[in-house]
Amino acid sequence: MPLEGPDVLLYEKKDHIVTITINRPERMNALTLDLYDRLDEAWERFNEDDDAFVAIWTAAGDRSFCVGMDLKDQAERVAKDPSFDVVRLKPGVLTGAVGTPYGHNVTKPIVGAINGVATAAGFQFTMMCDLRVAADHARFGVGEVKVGRGTPWAVPVLWQMPLPVAFEVLLMGDLVPAQRLYDVGWINRVVPLDQLIPTARELATILAENAPLSVRAAKEALYKAMDVGRQAGLDAAKLIYEKVYASEDAVEGPKAFAEKRKPVWKGR
Repeated sequence: MPLEGPDVLLYEKKDHIVTITINRPERMNALTLDLYDRLDEAWERFNEDDDAFVAIWTAAGDRSFCVGMDLKDQAERVAKDPSFDVVRLKPGVLTGAVGTPYGHNVTKPIVGAINGVATAAGFQFTMMCDLRVAADHARFGVGEVKVGRGTPWAVPVLWQMPLPVAFEVLLMGDLVPAQRLYDVGWINRVVPLDQLIPTARELATILAENAPLSVRAAKEALYKAMDVGRQAGLDAAKLIYEKVYASEDAVEGPKAFAEKRKPVWKGR
């Protein structure tokens, strides 16, 4: 089946920063199989580009970041094939671990710029971001409990927010304001909509100016520790950082500091 037009997902790179924008505002940026495929391609492209240091993940419009799957599209497909279920068809998408969208090991940082409602798979996408900037009118939720669906992909939220708040999101199924999730530390910034992309860009620029191997190692080490525990995590971190200490950038950083200039990172 042919993919939707390329404008359904926008991909832009500038100054080592990639911006990936879901572009279906007329459908609340809801997901179709075609859009899943576009996202898959975009993350693979970002992951394999040595010149791309940071990604900003956002969406078009001022109403929704993503409301999950397009129910109209789902209904039309089920009408043609009663066995159709996007969750079973796309397990790599909907059960991917935090920090690894679509099964790709994205060790580079991802900044989420959440421009509106983020529910269901849209909430999962925000979980996959390492830093989160939200418009002040944005709301977050997982409504599967209200429609008899499931959230096997939500387990990593236990490492992202306090357990009572995670239960509030997952068990009640109501939308939670951005400010509430900022107050518990799950969101890094809450800003007016017109400041959303500039703020996300500001954070991404700081990340992009830091030593890329050091940034990626920090992310990889923390996620690894979540999997294996404290002591095993410390042991794994030593191995992860070996390539950082042995890199050309490890020489360039102190040298640039001593010479009072900005470092020129090579990522090796």
